[in-house]
Amino acid sequence: MINLTIGTNTERKNVIIEPDAVLADVLAANNVSTTSAAIHLNGSLIPGADLQETFEALGVEDESSAMLIAVVKADSAA
Repeated sequence: MINLTIGTNTERKNVIIEPDAVLADVLAANNVSTTSAAIHLNGSLIPGADLQETFEALGVEDESSAMLIAVVKADSAA
């Protein structure tokens, strides 16, 4: 099990997931939109193609903690 902090610019919550969970599935299950968002896993930018990878495949070990954040750049941001 992985203790995952998942969130956006405005909201964060903790969930428990399996290491073989797919990033895109976890984001969708937690109502986190990836449209126009930069996805970061433990501080590293995740390319869109890697959203179909598992946490384990991206180096997150079982019995650990991780942070998955979707940051949306606002239209008014410079």
